[in-house]
Amino acid sequence: MSIGFTFTGRVKKPEALIAAAKKLADERYYGLSQWENGLNISLCPLGGVLSVSWKKENGLFSQYSVEGQCVTTPAGPGLHKAAVEALDGLSIQKLNVEDETEYFQHRDFDRMLREHFHPWLSTLVEMCAQKVSEGSYSQMCMCWDLDSYMPEDVPGTVVTPAGRFSAQKLKEMAETQGIVAMAERFFLWYHPGKRDALYNRNLALNMLWELCYYAPSSRHEEDASMNRTICDNLEMSAKLDPSLPLPRKAYEEICGLSGRTPTLPAGPELEEEFEPGYRKGLVTYSIGPLRLTIPGLYRYEREQWDENSGCDKWWDETSLSPIWRVNGYRMNQGEASFTPVFKDDNDLTEFEIRGGAVQYGWRKLEEDGQTIYQVRAEVITGPSLFVITVTHLEPEERPGIEELIKKITVQTQDVEKQTIQANK
Repeated sequence: MSIGFTFTGRVKKPEALIAAAKKLADERYYGLSQWENGLNISLCPLGGVLSVSWKKENGLFSQYSVEGQCVTTPAGPGLHKAAVEALDGLSIQKLNVEDETEYFQHRDFDRMLREHFHPWLSTLVEMCAQKVSEGSYSQMCMCWDLDSYMPEDVPGTVVTPAGRFSAQKLKEMAETQGIVAMAERFFLWYHPGKRDALYNRNLALNMLWELCYYAPSSRHEEDASMNRTICDNLEMSAKLDPSLPLPRKAYEEICGLSGRTPTLPAGPELEEEFEPGYRKGLVTYSIGPLRLTIPGLYRYEREQWDENSGCDKWWDETSLSPIWRVNGYRMNQGEASFTPVFKDDNDLTEFEIRGGAVQYGWRKLEEDGQTIYQVRAEVITGPSLFVITVTHLEPEERPGIEELIKKITVQTQDVEKQTIQANK
């Protein structure tokens, strides 16, 4: 359930296509990546990518056949218009475009809104609100990337890249404020043309809700870049349209984390039903079938031990937090079972979960003259075995770690996905 377009065509040489894409990216500040047989033009976040690939045809004087696509939800109608115009600039011969909105043919932006983007959003909102209000699901995800983490469950709410809303609030917004107000809050790129004040605000909102760790800029360059970009976009939004409501409290919070003096002029506050920041709470990561719930503040990195081995690692460098490490293994034949490695751990506990089982215990170690503690767990599900090691410095941290171990689940094929994916 998505909106977008696909296309086919021909070029004599891919070099000309690459040169046109580079010119376009330079002129409009788009991102560009390329490989041997294709390229991506990144017009905006939230999947705003125009993908192009080519293949040489048979024959002595053959040309190259070209194909590509752009999925324009949930980023919005502004992206659709920009992507069509980007396609115009690539000078592809014998171009054939399959655009379900027909915007490529008629170029009527308001018509595209009325006939496609507004009904698309209304349908999704109605569906989510109905399923949550009926009690079919505790929480629904709308246009959420399933390859990303899953925010903490808040019953009766809908999770989106633009923020968390109660199902009742979404329904009321649609009924009382109308589709335009709802679309301006939801779509990243709603208006046609250049990225405007609304775009800058909504980009900052997406980052505040989905991406920001709410960590000091001094922790890591990722945090510094994130905090800086949020503030830059909100300040630009205020400059372009001083009357636009902005998340000013969140802006001041990010300024504090980055050591930046707030400079937003006086203006209206964007009223939010929930405080921005999925990562302020617990989040759940997917590692194969394993679902691991940990604080959203923790930053992920791949810890490489040697050329052939390593582990997934989460931690907060600035707070001497527990360090979570996860390794996964798969049996060549048969079902996985617990190993005897943890048999001497303290308080070894085993419990069943739907589709598998978990055992965990703890131990005390001396390392370089320092006392450290580890909570260790194994999770088995089908042929898969996961080993989790949580290293911490204070014994008082163990109960909290064990509570998170108890939140572990596994995703088996018979478990229904409680989400509405509108971008696939």
